[in-house]
Amino acid sequence: MIKNYIKIAWRNLLKNKVNTAINIFGLSIGISTCMVILIFVRYESSFDHYHEKAENTYRVVQHNQLPDQTLYWNTTAYPLASALRNDFPEIDMVTQTAGPVSREFSIEDEERDLIRFEESHVLFADPFFLKTFDIEWIAGDFNTALSDINSIILTEELANKYFPEHNENYQSIMGKTIALQSKDPLKVTGVIKSAPGNSNQRYNILIPYEFFKINNPYFSGNWSGNYQGTTYVVLQNEELRKPLEAKIASWKKKYLKPEDDKRISYFLQPLTEIHNETLYGSSPGGYILPSKVLFTASIVALFILVIAIVNFINLLTAQSISRSKEVGIRKVLGSKRRDLIRQFIFENSIIIIGTLCISVAIVSALLHQLNTNLSIIDLKLQFAWSHIGLILLIGCFTILLAAIYPAIVLSAYRPIQALKNRIQLRGTGNFNLRRSLIVFQFVIVQLFVIAAIVVALQMNYFKNESMGFSSNAVVMTPTPEFSKLEVFRNVLLENNNISKVSFGSGPPMAVHGFQLGTSFRRPEQTVEESLDAEMKIGDVNYLDFYDLELLAGRNFTSNKETFDEFIVNETLLKSYNWTPEEAIGKKIQINEGQATIVGVVKDYHNNSFQYEITPCIILNWEYYQNQAFIKIGNQNYESLAMIKEVWEDTFTSSIYRYDFLDDAIEKEYVLERLVFNGFTIFSILAICIGCLGLFGLMSFITSRKTKEIGIRKVMGASILQILSFFTKEFMRLVALAFIIAVPVVYYLMNLWLEGFTYRIDISIWMLLSGGLITFIISVITCSFQSIKAALANPIHALREE
Repeated sequence: MIKNYIKIAWRNLLKNKVNTAINIFGLSIGISTCMVILIFVRYESSFDHYHEKAENTYRVVQHNQLPDQTLYWNTTAYPLASALRNDFPEIDMVTQTAGPVSREFSIEDEERDLIRFEESHVLFADPFFLKTFDIEWIAGDFNTALSDINSIILTEELANKYFPEHNENYQSIMGKTIALQSKDPLKVTGVIKSAPGNSNQRYNILIPYEFFKINNPYFSGNWSGNYQGTTYVVLQNEELRKPLEAKIASWKKKYLKPEDDKRISYFLQPLTEIHNETLYGSSPGGYILPSKVLFTASIVALFILVIAIVNFINLLTAQSISRSKEVGIRKVLGSKRRDLIRQFIFENSIIIIGTLCISVAIVSALLHQLNTNLSIIDLKLQFAWSHIGLILLIGCFTILLAAIYPAIVLSAYRPIQALKNRIQLRGTGNFNLRRSLIVFQFVIVQLFVIAAIVVALQMNYFKNESMGFSSNAVVMTPTPEFSKLEVFRNVLLENNNISKVSFGSGPPMAVHGFQLGTSFRRPEQTVEESLDAEMKIGDVNYLDFYDLELLAGRNFTSNKETFDEFIVNETLLKSYNWTPEEAIGKKIQINEGQATIVGVVKDYHNNSFQYEITPCIILNWEYYQNQAFIKIGNQNYESLAMIKEVWEDTFTSSIYRYDFLDDAIEKEYVLERLVFNGFTIFSILAICIGCLGLFGLMSFITSRKTKEIGIRKVMGASILQILSFFTKEFMRLVALAFIIAVPVVYYLMNLWLEGFTYRIDISIWMLLSGGLITFIISVITCSFQSIKAALANPIHALREE
């Protein structure tokens, strides 16, 4: 019997090649898209879950209460870990890290040549780090690997990079020396596997935290601020969390100054929630993906799968009339309805299983492409055996909906009517169900299309809205030796392609997660009255380089070893209700010292557009002028080679690297671009699947109304009138879908835009544009089948067999 089922199924597939291809194509798109999204969601929801102690591990976070706001920091003061370890015996484990940061390393090869490397994920960690987090060891002893202050642990990739001659004998490189910053020799004491992609701890090198403390005594002993230090604690169980937070609240006054004790509070954040929690921002060197984004993605995956299944059902039932005689003959010959149901379920399941196999191949290709497109966040998605359960779940769900319902419809035909080719479905319920499903599909389609338009316009706003400073054709490069800055500048300006050069701590807008923070107050105010501000270091050319507009006062007149002048932005003045003219000559106190305001610049975006403009203080201070900003001719990238040559001739003991400011700014919108790309792709997929749904319903209607079309043509109806007859039917469905979709998408996109301080407003034309796009595509899809039906010979339609 099964052999017979397979033979008949194969014949029907070959008989309807086009419809079969559309069936498989539409369903495979839906299943593949659903699987990719769910694999992505599962990956992004699994960060740090692989650690054995994950459920009882917490990151210590800090709330900084200011008079006008509360700041939420994911990093804490460096002395905190040692104090917690000494004073709270109920804490099983406390570990502290600094970084990750970029550092330069050098090593002598066999020919005694010095080879330099720059690594971007160098993490300073104490020995407890190796016992808190699960790390796969290749060589070395994790109990002693970080005991020596001058030790270094490499990942497998870096061990191969630094010592290619070891030929995978990693034990042979134990004790070899690598120089940090060309001066501090470190001995290799371990080789480990890289952290998995779904880890918030990003590193490729581990160096003892004690080494950091000795070389950074001010940072490591300062309780008032935080300098990329992350503290983790391990508890025996979750019930100890709240009592411990309460104890810390009263305990911290033991170490903090009275003014710091009032503003600083410590809390424990579960390790497994770090990656999806937006309140504290991303970990140093990592990124976050909010839970609401993952939830939305899961809903999108379900919608894509459901509309693909709906199309599959529509196409199968639309083709069912061509098999009505087969059903009639089988029933006359004694087949029971359950036998027919079993047969059609078997046939449809074969198609679905085949589609699943095709989908697996598509998924592998899509995951590879997704990893490539999102390499900026080091995405490491791959299809694994653990996803087999997900495939089976999707397959069972698809078979349940897409195989059983068509089988029931096909098996319900009455034999007499089937043999006379006069199939009459009972009432209008089935047809109304199809209409409802098409409306549902196009509600989803228009949600995606309109959402993609809104997101695209918001991204365009990010790209084209004035930031208040010039960023075009700006090259940024580090300046490791301050004493050589003027020599570097003068040589660069000798080239006609270089128009301006400036030095400072960073561009006007914070990029690469780097921003210097401070607090400010009037000299007569108390520390408790201090407000938060960004501190920006810039030389005398900084304002002119970035075209920052002075509203009052003057620019810096000379570069100074210690600062005594400030230039502030408009937002800072609002704290004291000063006008720009009133602010000139006023003194303010910051954490680093006191100075006089000599200039006020017009507000510029010192943060990306997701966030508001904050108070900013510009200092002329040699201490932090560690970046060079070079203005090259517009799109004149030939000068890059010259900049590199001059840089390497000037800073001979360091490694050259550069970045374009525009590229760095664009990276600040990684999550938004991910959302934009997602909605764009989903819109295209939804339109494709929705059009297949229209095609299926159109096939159903034309097959039922063949004789009606023939009669209309015989009675003189033109092709245009017949097209109008069918198009009008479907445009009502599309219009109804648009009416339903508009309020839903308007609410959802406004909710999304609320996450941006600077945003576009949703206009009626955006909504209408989405509806128009869907309308045009629907008309084209309908016309294809309508024209085919209208051009058919009416004689064939009216002929009785």
